[in-house]
Amino acid sequence: MKLINDILKKNYRLGKLLDIEEILTGYCNQSFTVWMEKNKFISKFLVRRYRLGTAEQEIKFEHALIYHLRKSEFKLTPDLIPQTNGNSYVKIQELDKGKPVVRFWATFEFVEGENRYTWMDTDLSDAEITSAGQVLSRLHCAAQNFLIPPGSGRLQPKIMDFLPTFQLPYSKFATRAGKTKCGRLFLKNMDNILAIIRKTIISKSDLIKMPFLPIHGDYHQGNLKYKKGRVVGVLDFDWAKIDFRLFDIALAVIYFSANWEKKRAGSLDSDKFETFIGSYNTACRSAESPGHLTSMEKKFFPSMLAAANLFVLHWAIVDFFTAVNPNDNEYLEYFDHNLKLMYWVENHQRLLADWIGL
Repeated sequence: MKLINDILKKNYRLGKLLDIEEILTGYCNQSFTVWMEKNKFISKFLVRRYRLGTAEQEIKFEHALIYHLRKSEFKLTPDLIPQTNGNSYVKIQELDKGKPVVRFWATFEFVEGENRYTWMDTDLSDAEITSAGQVLSRLHCAAQNFLIPPGSGRLQPKIMDFLPTFQLPYSKFATRAGKTKCGRLFLKNMDNILAIIRKTIISKSDLIKMPFLPIHGDYHQGNLKYKKGRVVGVLDFDWAKIDFRLFDIALAVIYFSANWEKKRAGSLDSDKFETFIGSYNTACRSAESPGHLTSMEKKFFPSMLAAANLFVLHWAIVDFFTAVNPNDNEYLEYFDHNLKLMYWVENHQRLLADWIGL
């Protein structure tokens, strides 16, 4: 509490700190709700401590995109609270295991609404899924014409350039895979993961025909706030980047329509799929650009869906093998889910083409 109080007192004019509550649903960054009193008026804000190793250029990109979205009338993402010097983030030196490290902090307006779900919860109402699809469409429309400021940008490559690199650390992970349940499951499926990575290809000549724009990069139900069945807030743009729109849509489909229940685990729910895609397309028809899904996007949707699921699986694999004392049982659920989904997508290419409307 003292560190947060010092940061707020030194860099902002938000008044007196009354209370702090950590938000425990995040996986990468640390976030806190803070209550401030100024002129006898109490306000809430969100304070974020970015994960260790976050590049400054990525924070500059994220914050510039948020400013752009709000200027483009997309008000569902919380605004940044500027410091007294006008900067949107604080850069300080902290100690990590006794060694000095640079950490970044930022303060956002607090978005009221319900945190109803985590990224693993798919028991949403039709109204909530419909609203989520509509809001992603609005986000993509508003994100267009974004000018990347000098010295900013996401370090992560575009998905189809990033995908072939997934296999690079896997041989190292395999050497110590037998010590855990997650490791053994990974080792059992590693050759198949690598084979599907190699076959998931979209040529550059086809990719250049698809909309390419700023994407959220982590658009799932846990990063949304709801009120009466409608999305009222879109949070956590720290994975945002410039990439193919279809990748953002495919990632959202993985999150909003994948089944986690035992009997249907690792498959997609056709009703939720059609609700999300249908609402996205309907919302896009009222905008000239980027418009609804193109014939090229529909043609390669099954391939991009495979890439999106591999992306989520890769995150779990890397996070597990690089974390200090990871929870084996927790990550086992992630591994098992996305592996099952990997095989399901591989075996249902024709069905997915039918669902998307080819």
